[in-house]
Amino acid sequence: MGIAGERDVEALRAGLEAWARASVAPDASLPRLEVPGAGLSADTYFATVESATGARAVVVRLAATGEGLFPVDDLAAQAAVQNEVAGLGLPAVPAAWVDDPRWVGEPFVVMDRVAGHTLPRPWPVSGWLAGAPAPTRARAIDGVVTTLAALHGRTDGRRDGEALGVTIARWWDHLDWAAGDRPAPDFLLDARDWCDTHRPGASASASRLWGDVQLTNAVFTDSGDVAALLDWEMAGVGTPELDVGWFLALYEMTLAQSADVPDGVPRRAQLVDRYEDAAGRSLVDLPWFEVFALVRSGSIMVRIARLLAARGVDDGWLTTGNPTEPALAAAIARAEGA
Repeated sequence: MGIAGERDVEALRAGLEAWARASVAPDASLPRLEVPGAGLSADTYFATVESATGARAVVVRLAATGEGLFPVDDLAAQAAVQNEVAGLGLPAVPAAWVDDPRWVGEPFVVMDRVAGHTLPRPWPVSGWLAGAPAPTRARAIDGVVTTLAALHGRTDGRRDGEALGVTIARWWDHLDWAAGDRPAPDFLLDARDWCDTHRPGASASASRLWGDVQLTNAVFTDSGDVAALLDWEMAGVGTPELDVGWFLALYEMTLAQSADVPDGVPRRAQLVDRYEDAAGRSLVDLPWFEVFALVRSGSIMVRIARLLAARGVDDGWLTTGNPTEPALAAAIARAEGA
């Protein structure tokens, strides 16, 4: 949910029920809305649309009621990407963009809710994946990697890709915006300078990017197959290394925080090999993209810290014990030793 402001949930429920009666079935009802958890991005609600023809579990998303993680919350673009990816035969959830203010007073996105397992943080030590048999665990992680490779492969050659220099500048602007009237942590500013100094050349390849590639943004079946890819807020078009670097950087940082890594959890080198095999191409300058990913992730953490500080939450964790700092040191050392 947004950091400030709250919706009238009953008014929202009634408006969505009226939309369902006009769009799903004349006898549709929507008895309740469930808020699955508090976040800092778009506002998300779970609901069940009931009618004589059956029940349909749906997810409804609206722009955050208060300040969020990014200056603009473009749900229409996210819905369009989900439909694009689903049209490729990949497990994204088709979404309807409802831009009619008569229902709830603002646009919203509605999509079917996919049944399956989602992962908590930290996923290596809690939740479904941690308790799954080792082969199932390995299958789930492999499925995300190979699905990502399929996404990149099926959209390779896009001509509307964002140049890497533009992407870098956009994220540096985000870090400055996120920090507000206080400087960002020195370790992030130093890593930003490192990225500028070691910037790779232009890529010849551009593909559809998922953006926030994480195991926690997928839904899995009991057997470990990928049922859905979620959260397209950071989607774009650019070099696939942006996606792979993000996934690996956050994956390795999560494992570094886990005292015991369960069987069936591959490490970085195995994941790189698996992606390259599935994609049929070698990754270029990958260590740099992992450092860049950690700076981007750190920029989002800065924004979270500032938003929580506005609620009176101590933000000392941003500079003391922040796992991004040792992860950046390790990533830079790997890049310089590559």
